[in-house]
Amino acid sequence: MKTRTSRLLPRPAEDDRERARRYFHDFLPGLRGRLLIPDLESLTTCFAIGVRDSDDPPWRIAIEAGRLVAVGPDGPPPLCLFRLDTATLLDVVAARVAPAEAFFARRIDLEGDMELGLKLSTVLAPFFEGFPFRG
Repeated sequence: MKTRTSRLLPRPAEDDRERARRYFHDFLPGLRGRLLIPDLESLTTCFAIGVRDSDDPPWRIAIEAGRLVAVGPDGPPPLCLFRLDTATLLDVVAARVAPAEAFFARRIDLEGDMELGLKLSTVLAPFFEGFPFRG
């Protein structure tokens, strides 16, 4: 009989967990209605980000015509889900690591629509560079 083992992840420092929460609770909602990536008005999608070493549910992010329209634990069903730890999230949103680089380094797992997830990991890099989180 095959058994599954779960990876035990170290808990992030409380200040890092709080910074990650501020990103989703304060920073991203402050960008609602703004064009996230210049010349990408054609982007309409919903995806989620799940932080593995957090007790919070995955955050759903909806984009319509290149503009952020919703951020929260509820909302439209995501087409893909990015799973990462707090340290990787903070590196990506601060533009210290590109999302595609983190994915190929196996710091981010992708579930759902793989093609969309890989495209998003590429097109969102300019967003993180243009709106780096320093919280």
